[in-house]
Amino acid sequence: MSKQPQISPEKYIITKAATLPFHECFISEGWIENGMASILLSKKMPSGKFIVGSYLIDMYCLGLKDTLFKFGFDQISYSEFLDVFNSGQKMIDCNLTFAHNLIYGAIDFAHDLGFSPQKDFKITEHLLDPDLIDDGIDEIEFGKDGKPLYVAGSYDNINRILSTLDKNAGAGKYHYIMPGN
Repeated sequence: MSKQPQISPEKYIITKAATLPFHECFISEGWIENGMASILLSKKMPSGKFIVGSYLIDMYCLGLKDTLFKFGFDQISYSEFLDVFNSGQKMIDCNLTFAHNLIYGAIDFAHDLGFSPQKDFKITEHLLDPDLIDDGIDEIEFGKDGKPLYVAGSYDNINRILSTLDKNAGAGKYHYIMPGN
């Protein structure tokens, strides 16, 4: 009897994740106040194991700043992962439709400014369901006080980001905060 070839986690997510049921969805507490939201959602595989997608959203400027997935957690590993994730920042339950509106709204906002989602979104986007986006997406405020606000991060290419903002938003039509300010 021949053994079935193993499919990579990336290929499984790209080809099958859209059909899997959602299990849970969380968002970082305090996301409104600081303009950064961590969204964590899980889907349950037919085997009973879980796939987790994480989305770091910069609501003020860059959109989807980071994303990753964790594949094939059993219940114990999934619970342990949530505990570790929760120890770094308090996570609270989040409505799936709202999570989708926030993720896709931030991506659209950033796109208009010339920024693309983090490269791994080509995989983690398959954990989402764009059909869940509704009119609530228009109710979410992106930017700060009506303008993009770039808060420079440690690993950002600051000159490239400011140049992109100058080109697409226009000089003087955005705010920025540099490290140490």
